[in-house]
Amino acid sequence: MKTSGKTGMAARPTALALAAALVVGGMPARAQEMAAGDPSVVVVTGFRASLNSALNTKKNADGIVDVIKAEDIAKFPDANLAESLQRVPGVALARGDGGEGKQITVRGLNAGFTRVRINGIEGVAATGASDINGSTNRSRGFDFSVFASELFNSMEVRKTSEAAVEEGSLGATVDLRTARPFDFKGRTFSLGGQEFHNTLTEKTQPRVTALLSERWETRYGKFGALVSGAYARRRATEEGYEGVELLSASFDGGFCSPLGATPQNAASSAVKGIDAANCGFGVPRTGSLAAWNEVMGRTDDYGGTVAAPPPGSGAFHPRLPRYRRSQTDYERTGLTGALQWRPGAATELNLDLMYGKFANKRYDNYISAISFARSLAQANGKPQTSIVDAHFDQNGSWDYGKFNGVDIRTEGLLDVYTTKFRQHVLAGSHKVNDRLKLNFLHGTSDSELDEPMRATVQFDAPNVNGFAFDFRNNRNVPTLNFGIDVANPANFTFGPQEADGTLHGQFVGRYLNTRNRLRTTELNGSWEANEHATVRLGLSRRANTWSNLELGSGGNGLALPAGVTLASLTRQITGFGAGLGGTGVPSSWTAVDLDKLRAVHDIECHCAAVPGSEYNVLGQANRRVEEKIDALYGMVDFNADLAGIAWRGNVGVRGAETTATSMAMINANGTLVPNVVTKKYRDWLPALNLTAQLPRDVFLRFSAGKTLSRPEYVDLAPSATVAPFAQTVTIGNGELDPIRARTYDLQAEWYYAKNAMVSLGVFRKEIDSFIQTVSERAVYSSLGLPNELLLGGGCSLTGGTPGCPTLPSTTVVVSRKVNTPGGPLNGLEASLQAPFSFLPGRWSNLGLLANYTYVKSKITYITRVDNPTTAANEQLTVTDNFTGLSPRAANLTLYYEDPKFSARVSAAHRSSYLLAVLGNVQGHDNTIVDASTNVDFSLSYNLTPRLRLSFEGQNVTDEPLRYGRDTARDDTLLYVHSGRSFVLGVSYKF
Repeated sequence: MKTSGKTGMAARPTALALAAALVVGGMPARAQEMAAGDPSVVVVTGFRASLNSALNTKKNADGIVDVIKAEDIAKFPDANLAESLQRVPGVALARGDGGEGKQITVRGLNAGFTRVRINGIEGVAATGASDINGSTNRSRGFDFSVFASELFNSMEVRKTSEAAVEEGSLGATVDLRTARPFDFKGRTFSLGGQEFHNTLTEKTQPRVTALLSERWETRYGKFGALVSGAYARRRATEEGYEGVELLSASFDGGFCSPLGATPQNAASSAVKGIDAANCGFGVPRTGSLAAWNEVMGRTDDYGGTVAAPPPGSGAFHPRLPRYRRSQTDYERTGLTGALQWRPGAATELNLDLMYGKFANKRYDNYISAISFARSLAQANGKPQTSIVDAHFDQNGSWDYGKFNGVDIRTEGLLDVYTTKFRQHVLAGSHKVNDRLKLNFLHGTSDSELDEPMRATVQFDAPNVNGFAFDFRNNRNVPTLNFGIDVANPANFTFGPQEADGTLHGQFVGRYLNTRNRLRTTELNGSWEANEHATVRLGLSRRANTWSNLELGSGGNGLALPAGVTLASLTRQITGFGAGLGGTGVPSSWTAVDLDKLRAVHDIECHCAAVPGSEYNVLGQANRRVEEKIDALYGMVDFNADLAGIAWRGNVGVRGAETTATSMAMINANGTLVPNVVTKKYRDWLPALNLTAQLPRDVFLRFSAGKTLSRPEYVDLAPSATVAPFAQTVTIGNGELDPIRARTYDLQAEWYYAKNAMVSLGVFRKEIDSFIQTVSERAVYSSLGLPNELLLGGGCSLTGGTPGCPTLPSTTVVVSRKVNTPGGPLNGLEASLQAPFSFLPGRWSNLGLLANYTYVKSKITYITRVDNPTTAANEQLTVTDNFTGLSPRAANLTLYYEDPKFSARVSAAHRSSYLLAVLGNVQGHDNTIVDASTNVDFSLSYNLTPRLRLSFEGQNVTDEPLRYGRDTARDDTLLYVHSGRSFVLGVSYKF
């Protein structure tokens, strides 16, 4: 297993060599079958034929477009749609829980900059996730994990703008099309079944796909009907380590000072039992003076913004050092339907229907040290924890620490959520005469993420001595010595909080509903002025609505009935850590059994009978954004022969007027009232695409245009959200302008042989404006927000117990989205498709697909709006890459195909990238995701011309996911792996 996370594709030579040996091992394969007869037939069944079809589409496009056809989709070992798209040049994959592909970045721009259209209209699909992976998608980014790749007949990634294509994309427009009956020659039926097995879950589960298509010739014209479906059930598991956040030793009131240290910390308190000799009741000051001085002697002025850095501000420890096992059981169901009618050669009518359901139950289990994330007011926390030993490495990273008076926690979370996607699109065309053609389209896509339950339960073991974290032997997965036998449930407690603030467990609940509804109506036409020019005009109206409702609940531990012990409310996590490479990792620990606890206290009843379970209605997040977009365009398609060169392309302009009405419910003195902001803007977006066809099948393409990307919905909502435990406040901004840019592309393509192409291109995006988060420190009471937002879980703002994690007097980190100047993005893209037909014998059945993308972009981020040591309101800035931008991305596929046997091995590499630019607000510059290389393979054998047997391997090197915090220290924030997956399948087609 890779431990650095910084290496590239060269880190996997053994795996690639082994898979390549499988490919060329001399097995024989399937014949290519080309549909014949009806010119409307576009489906292809052989992989080489599929590659050729995709190349023809690319060759005939006016802009820069990459295509994946149906056979490519079926033959790649991909769990879902996102993993199929990662084969496209310039596309990199962002993986979610369990290692599955979730979102894509195109040419370094993250998912929020990419628009996805399904059957001609835009769609958004949102799913949930673990907290460290963003919890819930509240953005415009498309979660491809909702859909099985088999539902789609073709995928196009359009990297350049065109006046006729909807605006809103700065990265790319991805066009997905489901199958239609006229795609096939006649009656077609296919059925496939697979069994999926993962080495970490050790569970085998099914995946089924089917398609039925029929066509009829009648006196009323040609009719066609098609239905297809895909179903998969899978358990995805992740294991690893999380730090959650990196905090300074001075944060949350600091640690308990040892005997002999001055000044004393924490200050004496009779209520909490703190005095000169004790950190609390039964918690003596046992820290080491040498270790204390080693930690407190380190300071950080956070980029010159803190005039007098407190002792320990430069020593950073994990906020929640913990091990995690996440287990997600999901069912993915997809259905498509299509009806087509051609009453004559000049008219066609299509109705496309689509339904997707992605149902999840995710179980997260943690064993952690909670004291490092608690203040004295919360539950005694860090100020009652003594530092026994400490060590820092040469980069200043706190790589070893031993502590007394630490609260240990076992935590269980059950997240139940379902995404449902529905779409209908009615489209038609009519050729009035040889020159004039009219088209119309009307459709709606509706995606709803519903999370009826997100229940978290925590059992605590207070004031444990001997806890230690140790990264010295493994910087990714530390040894965590918890100081107690964590597999023994008798060492944990669940009950009411004590008078001195000692906590014995908590529970937290949440209800969430996020919905995206997009409706599109288009009318356009084309008129062939002459053989060299066609005029195209169109207009459209779109109505997009996003809504988000979140309600929270929670309270402290409840008294257990007589005779009920923790042993009767728990289960065991077993077999943990075998693939993590760490030493001293516990193989088992006590875990919460939610069903057993609910039988005693139904914390999910959200009722007065169970204190703390009632929803905090006044603290709800209730947001809505409505966009109305009216657009029109005019464009000319042209072709000409000049100077012995065939020229073609299009030039036009698109106008779009956007009216965004944003609403958020705000707590105003105990009453929820709507806060509404309306923003209106208009853009004119010219676009030019020019292609020159040179001798020897060389194509030279140039594109230029203006584009925009609208603000994220959640950023537009004029709300105020408080994260009490993190002590952060996020404020929305309904006045945000879109991100605007000028784009330029130049690309050369040489189709040097059948099924073969080599291309090289450069691109530039001059981003005029950008939307970013600006963070500052401020006392909560100075923000003008109601104190009711701080209440939750029955906490007190007036000295009662439990104290609220954030008080009106607390200094919080305030985050706001603002428009700022952008910056340039430059890149290079190279691609090769090379069949080895020149080789002798069976070696001629080999081929290679390869692409490489390099992107360089520098954005000026505002990191602080005020510097206390200099002039008031001075802005501090830092220049860095786009968040989500991997400077280098590459894909490599070696394939083999003969009349019976087909095989391929693929490697997808993505270099490290920024997850967040933090600007040193709390002592860290960035959060960085390590580089990754995923290797997959696929084998298939035709038992008969219609019956095929297949075997696939996904993530065969068990590539981990790692987040690092701060460029200099590179502290591990997250390190997880999800195991290797293997799929055995059979399919039948006639």
